[in-house]
Amino acid sequence: NSYSMENKKSNEPKSRSLFLTILVAVVVVLVIGSIAGYAIYRQEIEPFETVVLRIDDKEIKMRYFLKRLRMSQNSTSFGGPPSLLGIIAREEIIKKKTTKPPYNFSASEEEIVDSLKTIALQGIESITEKEYSEWFRQQLNQTQFSELEFMELARMNVLRQKLREYLATRAPTVSEQVHLHMIIQRTLGEMNKVKLRLDEGEDFFELAKELNPSVATRENRGDLGWQIKIGLDRRLADVAFQLEVGVPSNPIPLSKETFAIVIVKEKAAAREMSKEMQERQKIKLVEQWASKELQYH
Repeated sequence: NSYSMENKKSNEPKSRSLFLTILVAVVVVLVIGSIAGYAIYRQEIEPFETVVLRIDDKEIKMRYFLKRLRMSQNSTSFGGPPSLLGIIAREEIIKKKTTKPPYNFSASEEEIVDSLKTIALQGIESITEKEYSEWFRQQLNQTQFSELEFMELARMNVLRQKLREYLATRAPTVSEQVHLHMIIQRTLGEMNKVKLRLDEGEDFFELAKELNPSVATRENRGDLGWQIKIGLDRRLADVAFQLEVGVPSNPIPLSKETFAIVIVKEKAAAREMSKEMQERQKIKLVEQWASKELQYH
């Protein structure tokens, strides 16, 4: 017994030393792991958690924004990140405002699925549940959205469509209209040369046939048909509806790479809007509604 006690006492320092060594090793591993983990977080995770847009108490993070950016890259009407931020902001306002008075809209699961199936049809007459499920799976793979994110975007589209119809029923179907023709050039310098030729007496329609960039706009002499004010680019509308019939405008900047001169061929103070005009009006009415609401959020 005396030997065992002495042996036990002699082993205690060794055990404590081993324990401390293991403890130090564990602490070192945890510290190194924490540093490495923090570095990975800072580089791989934190940037995607950055808030890029805040509408009231709703935060849009970089991760979602990049998914939307990827989804929008093939859209011809997409204007880049600043435009996308504006689109997302208006979407959030639509979701927030239209579910409350005076609108009280809702989007049931059935309505959401029906709207998605309409998109999935892509010109075919019908789609089976199996085909729809496969289409839905492909959409999630392509966009990298979660199912919840994808369905929420679809819900917003249903609410937006209901808002379109609501605003359209309160909008006129008869409006002031102008019949426009346009000449387009890529630079202001080129456009000024066109203006000089017009000032010297050359025929607008012949110049449109000669100078417009596409075959179609040359063949129809830049004919835009009848237009309503709400359906035109704001800068174009502000000029076109002030012009006298037969008098060419000054050059109008439509973008950094597009300049135009327009002429009013005919005017009507009150003319019935075509179905196409009414559809364009619906879209513009929602844009105007959302832009007006944005100032309160």
